[in-house]
Amino acid sequence: MGAQAIRFLIQVAFAMAGLVAVVLVAPPYGASLGLFLLVFGLWLGRRVFKRIATLDEVKADLRDRVDDGP
Repeated sequence: MGAQAIRFLIQVAFAMAGLVAVVLVAPPYGASLGLFLLVFGLWLGRRVFKRIATLDEVKADLRDRVDDGP
């Protein structure tokens, strides 16, 4: 399993946890907790990717970002 796949799985897991938090936790705290989980998942996914990715995977990721453009 590549570093990009692991990053994707981490980010999806935290996004789902954030969605569950928004639905199940009381209104003022659910949205805050959900947003925190989403941002933390994005951050953690990036940190893990940078930690375990090989040079070729990093180059491919940067190429994908440039090709997609703004």
